[in-house]
Order: sequence, then C-alpha cells, then structure tokens
Amino acid sequence: MKSSILRAGVALACALGLAACGGGDGDLYLTGSITQGVTKDGLVLQNNGGDDLAIPANATSFQFANRVSTDDQFDIKVKSMPSNVSNCYISNGSARANYYTIAQISMYCVIKTHKLSVKVNGLTTSGLVIVNGTDRKEVPANATTQAMADVYEDGPYGVTILTQPTGQTCTVSGGSSGNGSGTMGSTDLIDNVVVTCA
Repeated sequence: MKSSILRAGVALACALGLAACGGGDGDLYLTGSITQGVTKDGLVLQNNGGDDLAIPANATSFQFANRVSTDDQFDIKVKSMPSNVSNCYISNGSARANYYTIAQISMYCVIKTHKLSVKVNGLTTSGLVIVNGTDRKEVPANATTQAMADVYEDGPYGVTILTQPTGQTCTVSGGSSGNGSGTMGSTDLIDNVVVTCA
C-alpha cells in the first residue's frame, strides 16, 4: 500500500516538474541576438553539446528548436564557423534558464581581413589621391606601390581616382573586374590592382 502511494507521489512530482525527471518540452525558448560578422553560411551553434542550430548568412538573431525548462542549465557553444570568420564570441551563453538570463544572450563573429596594396606605374608628380570606399590615400610622387586599409574577406573593394596628379592622368585597372574592383578572396591582394599614370 505504502509503495503504491509512493509511486503515485513520484508520478505526480514528475508530472508537475517534467524537467526534473528528464521528459517533456520546457517552457522557455533559448534565443539570442547576433550583432555582427555572420555574412555567409557555415555557423552552427550547440546547446549542452547537442541540439545543433545552423545560422544562415546575415541573420540577426537565433532560436534553438528545443525549449528549455526554468532553472535548467544551458551552455551555448560554437560548433563550426563560416570560412571567412576568425572567431565567434558568445556573451551570457551559459547559465540557469529563466526569463532574465535567456534575454541576455548575444554573439558576434570577427570576419577575417586581408591586405590590399595597389601597384603604381609612371607617377612622377604629386597630387594623386586614390580611394577604396571611405579609405582615402594621398600617393606621393615616384611611388611604386600604395597600401590601402585592410578589406574584409568576401567583401567588396573598388579602387578609384579621386584627384589626378599635377600634369598627369592616371587610370585604374586590375582586380577581378578589370577596373580596380572586385571581391576580396581568402588571401592578401598585392599589386593586383594597378594605377597607371602618364
């Protein structure tokens, strides 16, 4: 008799607190914000070593499919990263679940960058100014190369002439498009973009 009452009590306790007995869905969706750095597919997150979640390119948030129960421990880790990322960081990714802790989760990834160096031919005077986006460089007379600011991997670049040098006319060639623009690959771009002055 006592054993049947005890079993009934345990069953009732399990019904009231499924998480404690290891069954059923939880009551909280495990979500987070993505502040930067996911520009291509390949990012996969895990919670507690499972429940894989693939994050698509340009996502600004994530939500795991399986809910967690209040007071359950969650531990979000990065399983894999996109090829253009050097690292991803998760803030507040491990705690006991409640409405406060799950609202504090965020992550960002650091995109790889590569050097962009422009080859310069025939420049004999001063005044040449070249630009790549917001990066502006004054090129001194007789320069044969000009380093630009680093460019994000898989990001666009486009070197153009902002100001012509005194008494000369310069044009831009090279890059994957042939006119000094293109998409940055997985290695530095050195002397592939060419400024020719005459």
